[in-house]
Amino acid sequence: MKFGMLSLLDHYPEDKSEEQYYKDFFAEVDLAEELGFDAVWVGEHHFCNYVCPSPQIVAMAIAQRTTRMRIGTAVALLPHHDPIRLAEDYAMLDLLSGGRLDFGVGRGFIKLIYDGFNQSMDESRGRFREALEIIERAWTEETFSYRGEFYTANEVKLLPRPLQKPMPPIYMAAAASRESFVAAGHKGHSLLLALFTMPLSAFKENVQLYRETLSQAGHAAQDIEVAGAYHCFVADTPEQARQTWERHYMRYLHFVGPLIGPPEKIPGKQYDAWKRLGENMRHVTFDQMYPNLVLCGDPSQCVDRIGLLQEELGLSNLMLYMDLGGLDQKELRGSMERFATKVMPHFRTG
Repeated sequence: MKFGMLSLLDHYPEDKSEEQYYKDFFAEVDLAEELGFDAVWVGEHHFCNYVCPSPQIVAMAIAQRTTRMRIGTAVALLPHHDPIRLAEDYAMLDLLSGGRLDFGVGRGFIKLIYDGFNQSMDESRGRFREALEIIERAWTEETFSYRGEFYTANEVKLLPRPLQKPMPPIYMAAAASRESFVAAGHKGHSLLLALFTMPLSAFKENVQLYRETLSQAGHAAQDIEVAGAYHCFVADTPEQARQTWERHYMRYLHFVGPLIGPPEKIPGKQYDAWKRLGENMRHVTFDQMYPNLVLCGDPSQCVDRIGLLQEELGLSNLMLYMDLGGLDQKELRGSMERFATKVMPHFRTG
């Protein structure tokens, strides 16, 4: 099992400045490498207090201050960019990091962002599909041309190339819609799950669909990973964990819920599952999330939950989102240290 630290960089201006937030974030990165985490993952958002509109820039800074950890995007929002420029940026990141890029990709779910880029959410799946194909071809073909509904490329030759061959690992986000699991299976890419969005039984069914699609498309199961992202906090006792973390977690959920937007404002059928999720998050209580939709408690609770995810989903890569809701840095560091010393060793071999 691989373990990584994840941050979507949710910033609360009343707590600290953006500058101080990033200083604290990079201290978290340094500690993660020191503690033996396998990766750091960062998300991408725009026009809101998720303060990371350019994960490739943040990832390059991570690459320059670390030597061992892999560096992932969770996720790069392909529909909002020129895919050739993305292919160039992330090829450079892979090269200059020594081949440490894990490229997580998705469509995004926030209408505010689509509005800001003057795009329709109805186009998200088509834009994503075309952008991903262009990036794959840019990384693997000496020259290529492409003509689609949204993007065109004419005899493009990408230089420099990514260091990893044939290309960096790609993780496709699948949170709430069955179509996303099927698409990842057809492509033969690894899967990236948002484990707080559905009950485990629903994920088990969708991951099985992904594996069946993977096999039908002729892809080898040993070439992929099932990765999952979990909101997480570890304390010495379950009572301490809840007492410390509940208000920060609820602050975070109440921050992100309204960003999804009211269902009547989100067009089309592509985001029906996210519409339901956004409505739920606006009224959710901690008891509805704990313990099954979060990884919160003492080390033994975390070990048991991760073991269940391994057994039920074949999970091989777990991303831990700990620094959410304005969590105090001392509490964050303590949670990271407890996870690294008391949970991770149960899943290490050799």
